[in-house]
Amino acid sequence: MSENLILGKNTLPSIRARYSGSNFSWWPVILFLPARLVFAFLAQGTVAGLFAFQGSNDAWHDAAAWWPVYSTITDLLTLLALVLLTRREGLTLLDLIGVRGKKALQQLAWTPAYLLAVAPAAALASVITQVFYGSALPPMITVVDLPPIGVWYSIIVWPVIWVIAEELMYLGYLLPRIEALSGKTWLAVLVVIFFWGLQHFAIPFIADGTYLVSRVLAAFAATGGMTLVFVLWRRRLIPLIGVHYIADLSTAILTVLPSLRNGG
Repeated sequence: MSENLILGKNTLPSIRARYSGSNFSWWPVILFLPARLVFAFLAQGTVAGLFAFQGSNDAWHDAAAWWPVYSTITDLLTLLALVLLTRREGLTLLDLIGVRGKKALQQLAWTPAYLLAVAPAAALASVITQVFYGSALPPMITVVDLPPIGVWYSIIVWPVIWVIAEELMYLGYLLPRIEALSGKTWLAVLVVIFFWGLQHFAIPFIADGTYLVSRVLAAFAATGGMTLVFVLWRRRLIPLIGVHYIADLSTAILTVLPSLRNGG
């Protein structure tokens, strides 16, 4: 199957044609916007329930310490929902990526350039965090306390599944559909940035106003940079997945360092 045919399944004209020429409703797309925020609360709540069952006096906080591990629940729920949503359109998850084989490797080679393009947004996110916490690490880093198996899971597994689920959801699926629905690229970009950033409210959820504000503002900066680079630079999804993986792998390593020092 040619690249153009694969890519054509997820272009604006194809999406508009499917929704205008069938009984498809836009409501599943709209309702999917806050899905990862909801899934994140469900994941943390599930783990908190396990800690409560074991007699924890602060189950929610104890659960938050495991967020790089239980966040995979959020990812699996996201991917399951995407499978169902794309299937109703006659698509697969690979169709959201747009290329396969050699073309995918060619896109991957753009990762260093995309890393440079996204760097200003990442720097802004870091500055926002420093405004709130100075040289100290923010709570989503300091709260993590994992045994060895959790440490290595956070480094090896979590970043891979996380970046695939996020890019497929926000840039591969939601962005072009909100764009097709609204007819305005700028509006679709703002909507995606808003919901992509807002999900970090619950990753993990810690009942501290300073943390929640700083967490979401920094996330708006980071996701805004990735979304804008994607839209302005030929909508290549694979190099952004590469960039996001590098960023999240770095986060994972920073997050588990205290556990490693303590024998994890």
